[in-house]
Amino acid sequence: MRQIPLLGAIRGLRSFYFGYIAFLIPLFLKQVGFSVVEIGIYALVATIASSGLVLLSGFLGDLYSKKKTLLIMSGLPALIFVTFLLTHNFVLLFLTSVLGITFSAIGGGAGGGPVAPILTAFVADKVSSASRTWVYSALMLVSIISAIAGSSTSAVFERYVSDYYTDLFAIALALNIASLFLTLFLEDTKIRRVKGKRAQIIPKNSGRNIAKIGLSGAMGSVGLGVITPIISLWFHQIGLPAYVISLIFTASYVASGVGVLFASTMERMLGAIYAIGIFRGLGSGLFILMPFVPPLVAGAIYAVRTGLYQLALPIRQNFQMTILDPGERARGNSLTGIARRLPYGASTTFGSFLLSAGAIAFMFSFAGIVSLFDPILYVYFFREYKKEDVGEIAA
Repeated sequence: MRQIPLLGAIRGLRSFYFGYIAFLIPLFLKQVGFSVVEIGIYALVATIASSGLVLLSGFLGDLYSKKKTLLIMSGLPALIFVTFLLTHNFVLLFLTSVLGITFSAIGGGAGGGPVAPILTAFVADKVSSASRTWVYSALMLVSIISAIAGSSTSAVFERYVSDYYTDLFAIALALNIASLFLTLFLEDTKIRRVKGKRAQIIPKNSGRNIAKIGLSGAMGSVGLGVITPIISLWFHQIGLPAYVISLIFTASYVASGVGVLFASTMERMLGAIYAIGIFRGLGSGLFILMPFVPPLVAGAIYAVRTGLYQLALPIRQNFQMTILDPGERARGNSLTGIARRLPYGASTTFGSFLLSAGAIAFMFSFAGIVSLFDPILYVYFFREYKKEDVGEIAA
């Protein structure tokens, strides 16, 4: 368990700058001359590249080394920040899309980039099933508090500093380097292999469950990907300045923190599967209301739906780690991550066309309705698992 505080520190440093990077990059690209459609294409390329890196990180983590893979994948954002700081050249900026950056803020539905499979599997290797939801909740709370600090800091810079992009990208670069330093102190987990048996590349033991999780997650990403990566552009389009957008994201992180505090309680009360279904369903459906209310009310709805959506995340992480074979967890996370990321990137490009065309009501309705299929399918696929059944699997 002594590794968990170290993981918390690493996640805290990363979450500080991801607290503003997810919504700042679209605004930055728009400011330096990218069109809305070009930003959508950038997001598509970034998602495809991130998917490849997610697959690579999961397989390397299970079959080679989680720690070394984490070091490699965690260092890629530094190259992005350096490029943003040194040039506004269109081609060079566009090339940063292949370095695994995620446009998904908290509650976005696409996962946390190439490091996510490794971090989630790291915890599962170190913590028993009975404690995992609490540990995932605690680590997520650390991330949320740090993201709140990051987005609040960005709001101050955006309000009072003229060249705030430079300062915020420089802070992100420094924190990324600090997180890499802390990663050096992690204790690597042993690679699980049966003596006399060659390592199995494809995770066959968990194949059916990986397919079910991937299919439901893909439906959520098709819906949420239409709007969440570019929602800062929509907020800007309806008249909100950058610092107010930062405050809206800060409020969404606060709501997420409150939601996470109740994750274990809701899991005990409702059971893992129905808690996931109910709160993910509410978090998806509220998108439908946003274009029909005043801008600040839309911001409040966005914050609330993010909190509801994120409440289910630690529960879902624990359940997924429990039903996947211990030696296939990182690969399973990678494969389900790809199932979320690829449709997410494609629908973001679709969403950028809708935003450019002014089809706002359709864009939000599509996001809300289609993403509802994620919790619906999840409950359908795993409804037979009661709490005691999950405990038996873990044992």
